[in-house]
Amino acid sequence: MRRILILGGILLALAAQAWAQKTIKVAFGESLEPYVMEGGKTGLELEIVRAALQERGYLIEPVFFSQPRLPMAMKSKDIDAVATVGEQAGLQAEYSDVYISYEDVAITLASRHIQLHNPKELGAYRVLAFSLAKQYLGPAYKEMAKANPNYAETANQVDQNRLLFRGSVDVVVADRNIFAWMNHKLSSQFKEKTAPVDIHRLFAPTLYRMAFRSATLKDEFNHGLRAIQKNGVYKQIVNRYQNP
Repeated sequence: MRRILILGGILLALAAQAWAQKTIKVAFGESLEPYVMEGGKTGLELEIVRAALQERGYLIEPVFFSQPRLPMAMKSKDIDAVATVGEQAGLQAEYSDVYISYEDVAITLASRHIQLHNPKELGAYRVLAFSLAKQYLGPAYKEMAKANPNYAETANQVDQNRLLFRGSVDVVVADRNIFAWMNHKLSSQFKEKTAPVDIHRLFAPTLYRMAFRSATLKDEFNHGLRAIQKNGVYKQIVNRYQNP
């Protein structure tokens, strides 16, 4: 009887160890609503990554970094994957298929009647962009940002909306979903006034991938991603965050 109990204990320990190996640490940018929500348990992007890996039997343990430091997360040996990166980030990693895209736009107050047709024209205005915008929005944008003394980037995107409505900046460069979410937050949570805006589509959608430490995990994620896109789970997640 004792041998059976010992054997049972060993089997349980081995099973627990095998399950522990199925939990991977994924680095996300801290609180980028609605993609990663405050507290790090929900959010459009976090739920897509979780569902794709869960489809293949993996659990994720989210680890949060500031937006500017996110590409450097792979330097930590504890991190198995980094979310929201593009191949232009230059990481030594295994890049997944595209799992999400951001629609980055230039946003101005409708009352200003500002006309914008290309990134170069932003150089005449006070611009507040999301963190790492220079890295992702193309060479013309990067050149404009370097030459514009009134250009800045911020990781706190609710401040983008707030400063635009206060007239402290002329143009905000942000993802449309994030801007809409922050507008809702300003009015409902902070009771601050918003205003009509004009949307200027100056950029192609920004495509994001996962950066994995191993090719095996990358392949597992890709298989899981295709599965949730096919079975409707991906669309269900997107629909939950489409309109705040």
